[in-house]
Amino acid sequence: MVLKAIKKRRSIRKFELTPVEDDKIESILEAGRWAPSFSNLQPWEFIVVKDADLKHQLYEAAKEEARRFAEAIEQAPAVIVTIVDPNVDTRHFVEDGAIATQNMALAAYSLGLGSCWIGVYNTAGEEAIKGILDVPQKCRVISLLPIGTPTEIPVARRKKLEEITHYEKYGRKSR
Repeated sequence: MVLKAIKKRRSIRKFELTPVEDDKIESILEAGRWAPSFSNLQPWEFIVVKDADLKHQLYEAAKEEARRFAEAIEQAPAVIVTIVDPNVDTRHFVEDGAIATQNMALAAYSLGLGSCWIGVYNTAGEEAIKGILDVPQKCRVISLLPIGTPTEIPVARRKKLEEITHYEKYGRKSR
C-alpha cells in the first residue's frame, strides 16, 4: 500500500476550488506529527493557511524560487507550512522537517487529494514567509505544501533504477 502511494503520488499544481474538509487536514497533520525524527526530538510545527490574502502573500514571497510551482499556493484551498526549531534539534532539523512534509504529501494522496512540495528553506523567500506568518525568528521554514483536489494528474517521470543504483561502491553497477 505504501509503495503504491509513493509511486502514484504526483506534484499537483492545479486544484479544484472545493475546500478541503477539516478532518482530512487533521489526518494530514497527524501524518506529519508521526514522522520519524532524530532522537525523537520532533522539532516541527505546522501552520495551516486557508485565507486567500495570506496565500497570495505566500505566493509573492515564494514565486522567485518556486517559479512554476508557486501558483499552486494561491490555487490550493489550503497550504500547510512546515517550520522547525533548530534549537530543539541542532543537527537534523532540516531532514526532520522534510520527512514530516513527505509524510503529509503521502497522506494527502491517500485521502484522494493532491499536493506539491515547495521547498523554501534557505531561499530568499524564507524570511518574508516568516514575517507573513509571524514565525518566531529562531525557527526555520522548511516547506509549503499546497493541498486540494487535483484537476489534473501529471505523467510520472523517473530515471531507471539501474541509472541511479550502485553496489558496494560508487560506479559499480552490478551486484
